[in-house]
Amino acid sequence: MSDLPMRHRTCATPYAPRAHAPGRLLGGSLLVLAALLVATTLLGPVGLAAIRYPIPDDGALMSQLIALDIFAVVVVAPLTLCAAVLVLRQHPLGGVIAIAPSVYTAYMVPQYVLGPQYLRYDGNSEAFFPLQLVLFVLGWTTALLAWRQMTPITWAPPGRRERVTGGVLIPLLAIVTFTRYVPALLDAAGAHPSAADYREGPGYFWTIALLDLGVALPAAIAATAGIRHGSPRARKVALLLSGWLALVGPAVACMAISAWLRDVPDASAGQAVAMTGLGALCAALALTLLTAVRPALQQAQEHEKKAG
Repeated sequence: MSDLPMRHRTCATPYAPRAHAPGRLLGGSLLVLAALLVATTLLGPVGLAAIRYPIPDDGALMSQLIALDIFAVVVVAPLTLCAAVLVLRQHPLGGVIAIAPSVYTAYMVPQYVLGPQYLRYDGNSEAFFPLQLVLFVLGWTTALLAWRQMTPITWAPPGRRERVTGGVLIPLLAIVTFTRYVPALLDAAGAHPSAADYREGPGYFWTIALLDLGVALPAAIAATAGIRHGSPRARKVALLLSGWLALVGPAVACMAISAWLRDVPDASAGQAVAMTGLGALCAALALTLLTAVRPALQQAQEHEKKAG
C-alpha cells in the first residue's frame, strides 16, 4: 500500500511535458502550411509555371489566380510563420492569429480544384491534385487546432469595443459584402451570363458562392446572435470570421487590382479602389477585435497555467 503514492508520482512524471503538445503540433502544422503555400506559388503561373491551370492564359481567371498566388507569398505565408512563432512561444495571441491563414487556405484551395475547366482548356493542374489535397487538409486541421487553443471558458466578459466590433460591425460587414451575390446570382442564372470570369469558368464562381453563402454568411449571423446572448462560442466564431475577412478582403482587392492592370473585361480603376477600401476595412476591424480580446486571452492563459 505504501508504494501507491510513489507509483502515482512516477507515472505522472512522463506525462507532464505533454501539456504543450497541442501547441507544438499547431506550430509545426503552421510551418508546413507556410512552406506549402510558398511552394505552390513558385510552381504556379507567377513562378516556374510548372502548374498550368486549364483556363485562358490572358483571361479574368488567370489575373485572379496570379493575384492570389502573389498575395499568398507576400501576406499569407509570412502571417502563417508569425503565428507559428507565437504559438511555439505560447503567446496568448498565437491561436487567434493562426486561425486566419488556416481558414483562408481551406477556403481558397477548393476553387483551384473545382474551378478549372479540365475538358475545355489545356493544362496539367490535375497532376498536382495531391499538393492541393494536402494544403486543403492541412488548412482545416490547423484551423481546428487553433480553434481548440482558444479556450473561452475563463475569458473575462466582453467589453463594449469587443461587443460592438465582433458582435455588430464584423458580422454586418460580412452580411453587407455578401449582398454583391444578388446581381451576380441573377446574372449567372440567366440564359446568357455576362461576367467574363463566369464565362471562362463557372466552377470558380459556384464554389466560392457556396462557401460564402453556405458557411461564412450563417457564421456571421450566428456570431451576431450569439454575442448578444453572451455565448462564449460565438466569441470564437467572431474571431474566426474576423481573421477570415482580414485575409479574404485584401485578397479580393488584389484580384481587382490585377484585373484592372491586365485590362480584363468588366474591370476598372473604380472597382479596384472600392475593393481596396473594403479590404482595408476588413483588416482594420479584425485588428480592432484582436486588440480588444487580448486582455481576456492573457487572463485565460494565466488561469490555465495556474490550474495546470
